[in-house]
Amino acid sequence: MTSPGLRTARLAQQMDEAGLDVLVATSAENVLYLTGISSVGGLNHPYSSRALAVVTRERPDAPYYASGRSDVDQFLDATTALSGAVGYGTFYRELPEGTELTDREQRFIEVGHDPVPPPNALAALVGILKDSGQAAARIGVDENAAPLGFLDRLAEELPGSRVRPAGALFQQARKVKTETEVQRITMSAAIAEAGVRAALEIAADGVTEQDMVRAFETAVARAGGRPRFTLIKFGRDGVLGQTRPSDRPLRRGDSIWFDAGCTYRGYWSDIARTASFGAPCARLERVYAAMLAGEEAALAQARPGMTGGELFDLTVEAVRAAGVSHYRRQHVGHGIGAEIYEPVLITPGNPDVIEEGTVVNIETPYYEFGLGGVHIEDPFVVGAAGNRLLTTLDRSLLVIE
Repeated sequence: MTSPGLRTARLAQQMDEAGLDVLVATSAENVLYLTGISSVGGLNHPYSSRALAVVTRERPDAPYYASGRSDVDQFLDATTALSGAVGYGTFYRELPEGTELTDREQRFIEVGHDPVPPPNALAALVGILKDSGQAAARIGVDENAAPLGFLDRLAEELPGSRVRPAGALFQQARKVKTETEVQRITMSAAIAEAGVRAALEIAADGVTEQDMVRAFETAVARAGGRPRFTLIKFGRDGVLGQTRPSDRPLRRGDSIWFDAGCTYRGYWSDIARTASFGAPCARLERVYAAMLAGEEAALAQARPGMTGGELFDLTVEAVRAAGVSHYRRQHVGHGIGAEIYEPVLITPGNPDVIEEGTVVNIETPYYEFGLGGVHIEDPFVVGAAGNRLLTTLDRSLLVIE
């Protein structure tokens, strides 16, 4: 990542507050945060092929990277300077005698081609900690993606150490985004918006939800994104929006509910829009206007220092004041970044504080039997001098003639 200063400073602050000497990332998202590497094993085989990243309090800017030997070559993709890379387990890359290596291949051989590799991720981590002089350190491990018993086994291997869970520490460090992270979230959102536009472009009598899903996902892939979820429903079926897209044909008067997202270079988008195929009914217009009023209140009034619970209250109250007096929700948004849901969660009574540089995905969904799904959702950066919306797609009720 570029702008490493902010990331390093937040890691150092969190480690100091927790009294930690070492921090170990076990999830693909936290490995990405520390190294810039989108771990193939961590994403595709999270239960059997584990990537780790390790930072020390002395050098929070220079992580160590460890992964299975099959994908340890990914250390070459790191966007921050690594202190070292270790491949564990068994995997074969042949080097015939006399082969002339490129500079990139030579670098891999020197760093990631240990002739006697550690047998597993735990052994690789123990080796990193011993070699870096941290065998008796205070070690925080992201417990959320660690296998059962991993922290206990690490403590047994390093009897002079103190090992504790640190998943919440990563969450707090990542709450404020670097400019590079904001750029990736913005690009991810732009790609998702391109998908919505592509789906709306094919709207016509007889087009199915399945057709629109394919159009969305094709556009996302063409733009360099990775489709992650695509929820598109017609009319009253939007109230059951998590079900598979159907082959029911679009008809005049139907609403079209979108809730969809993708990733770009590991960073998420999650946007929602509501459209009408032909003139919308009066009920849809009134409800949508209230949902939009709630989102706009959040975009205008969110401030650093506000809690998630406070932003929830003002958003819900704005919807109610705009005409849906019975509006109820369990949340109206969430932080977003390397994970789709990150702090701060916009939930009732949540005391977690929004900071300058937090990216909030604000949303005001409404589901009603007989009407369907009515929804708008967008990411924005919270700033001391005002908030910055990261999407450009029209936020009004979209009408397709």
